[in-house]
Amino acid sequence: MTPGAGTAPGPPLPAPPDVAAAQAAVVARLGPLDPVALAALVAGRGRDFQRLELVGDSVLEVILHAHSVIVGPGCPQCAGRADRFTTDAHLTEVARATGIGQWLDWHPSDQRLADMVEACIGAAWASGSWRQAVSAVASQVHPLPADEVRRLLGGGAQVHPEAPARAREILGAAILEAAASTGAFRRHPAGDEGELSRVKARMLSSEHVMSRVRESAWVRRRLRTHHLVRDDVERLLADDLLARGLPSAVAIARPLTA
Repeated sequence: MTPGAGTAPGPPLPAPPDVAAAQAAVVARLGPLDPVALAALVAGRGRDFQRLELVGDSVLEVILHAHSVIVGPGCPQCAGRADRFTTDAHLTEVARATGIGQWLDWHPSDQRLADMVEACIGAAWASGSWRQAVSAVASQVHPLPADEVRRLLGGGAQVHPEAPARAREILGAAILEAAASTGAFRRHPAGDEGELSRVKARMLSSEHVMSRVRESAWVRRRLRTHHLVRDDVERLLADDLLARGLPSAVAIARPLTA
């Protein structure tokens, strides 16, 4: 019988067991999630999903760049090229291997599956900051030993002697991008992906960053020169991450992009 116009809708049907299990398995690996972040992952699309994807992309990049700088070519998984783990092709494989997206009632493309992995990392960061984000990357994308996780979060690391010559600058650039992405996410809670991308681009422009650098007491104390270039700042940020950990470096970089 067709319900009448005034009939209240009944409760939603429970998800099939395999779908519910896929959601539960992913959440178990990501850790406790903010309700908005969890709803965005379950939907697999929409404004909140895209916001998490944008943040997750830069969070993943900075964690894996730091891993490459610290461990170098001795890593049995990536041989010092952890950037390969951030490609859409690899992230699609991760999604299929770990069940990400199996709860959707529509068939996602490979690109969307890669986006969903990034959104998962973004959801972990939005729910539990850097500690939860690093744990999510270690469980979802690239294995990270417990000692390395400790150094990523708390410092006490060094540049691997076989890391590329510009490894510190590359890591510093990733720190700036993570600071801009997470800062834009926090300061613009109603902004969609397009708006956040535009804000982030302005925050990362060399003109904007260097104008903030010239005002930074932190930079002046370390460089003690008025002849600043962006590479100098990126090396300083990388050194801070190695000495004091990822949360410290991003916190220092945030006012340089604000």
